[in-house]
Amino acid sequence: MDFWGWFQDNEAMLSGMAAALVILGALATVGRNFLLRILGFSYGHKTLSLTELSSPSPFPIKFAQSEGVNIAYNVQGKGQHTLLVSPGIISNLHVSSNLPPIKNTMESLAKFSRVINFDKRGQGLSDPVSKVATISERVRDIESVANATDSEQFHLMGISEGGPMSVQFAVENPDRVRGLILFGTTPRFSRSEDYAIGLSERALDSVGANWGEAVARDILFPSISREVMDDETYRGFEKLLADRRSIIQIVEYMKTLDVRDLLADIKCPTLVIHFSGDLAVPLRMGRYLADHIPNAEFLEIAGVDHCDLGNAPKAIDAIRAFMGR
Repeated sequence: MDFWGWFQDNEAMLSGMAAALVILGALATVGRNFLLRILGFSYGHKTLSLTELSSPSPFPIKFAQSEGVNIAYNVQGKGQHTLLVSPGIISNLHVSSNLPPIKNTMESLAKFSRVINFDKRGQGLSDPVSKVATISERVRDIESVANATDSEQFHLMGISEGGPMSVQFAVENPDRVRGLILFGTTPRFSRSEDYAIGLSERALDSVGANWGEAVARDILFPSISREVMDDETYRGFEKLLADRRSIIQIVEYMKTLDVRDLLADIKCPTLVIHFSGDLAVPLRMGRYLADHIPNAEFLEIAGVDHCDLGNAPKAIDAIRAFMGR
């Protein structure tokens, strides 16, 4: 399949040690899920349906105005510090409130902070738009949500595709960002002559080409067992989030993203977190971020997940300590 071509394209670039880490991470994930199922704590003890995934979020949905566009957001937790989260490639506040990896991650963060999640313009519960928003428009969406929630100063967390927009916001608004957390992300997704560690065009194109076919589930959400969500439900889940045409447009946008020239201008404390065996955004891309941001901290977490911190207490503890400084 085309998506597995992504792995083949990038495999040659991995060192033997990195390849070993991927294998060990996969074995650890399988063992973890097996043990957790025995103990009754895994995502596998309850089968999810599309109806459950799309059920309303338990946290009230509100809207911020951004250049005449309604940006949906919600707030959970009442901690001393505020954490505003820029989501990955596609978001829907209802679905993310019910999808175990995202739900558990946000619940863990909300134990010690006021967590603000939002849907980017054109996605989820936010107003539809005629074309994929530019990174500058997305930066203004962050600002609108921060203003609507009376968040004068806050910590900003960029997850996956939400990383570059978070970097740009932090550089343009140094007085508002107390700290920047970059998780499973990169300053540039596309491979180029001066960024050989990026993803191939074939790999990126396969995301859109295979959307709705459950091809990427073991790359994006390996912690969701098939007992919790079978492939048929997962295919419905992808289609629930977006149609193939929309994802193809987003991927084309991702190919244009490049905030490498901004990294040296980040003034706030920065924490970069990456799973050692992340197959969607490989570890090398997270290391690049940390190496090019002044005084950034880098935390490598064992495992193959892309965006599930709910099962990574070391990462949650690091974020808690980072925000408490």
